[in-house]
Amino acid sequence: MISRGLALVVLAASAGVLADLAVLRSQGQAAGKPQELYQSVYNGWKTWHVYCYRCHGTNAVGTTLAPNLTDPNEKMALKEFRTIVKTGSADGQMQAWDKLLDDRQIAQVYDYVRARADKVLPPGRPDEVGAKGGPWAPPAGWSPQR
Repeated sequence: MISRGLALVVLAASAGVLADLAVLRSQGQAAGKPQELYQSVYNGWKTWHVYCYRCHGTNAVGTTLAPNLTDPNEKMALKEFRTIVKTGSADGQMQAWDKLLDDRQIAQVYDYVRARADKVLPPGRPDEVGAKGGPWAPPAGWSPQR
């Protein structure tokens, strides 16, 4: 009887350890996703400040040269955004960027613009606008609608 009881205890403990491992694994995956999202938005912000800000403004709010991309009424899907960036605007006001930006860079710029348009990223550098002047953290459940 003791050996059977001991076996049940060991089995129960093993099940508990496996359950704990599953929880830790899911938390680790959840923690990785916000970091990847932050990195994509941050890289998009860096690309933005090399190629886009001169016309669309420092924080994507537009200028007399180009539209405000944070306007919630003007949100577009990644596919449409990518097409416009690669080929230029239909009215010829924006040049084509296909020779300078690849699909990954365009998607990162899109993530940055969506974070600004969705009002989850305040103006400024993503690595300085978070809590206590640190990195911005994507809100739980937010992701760019691709």
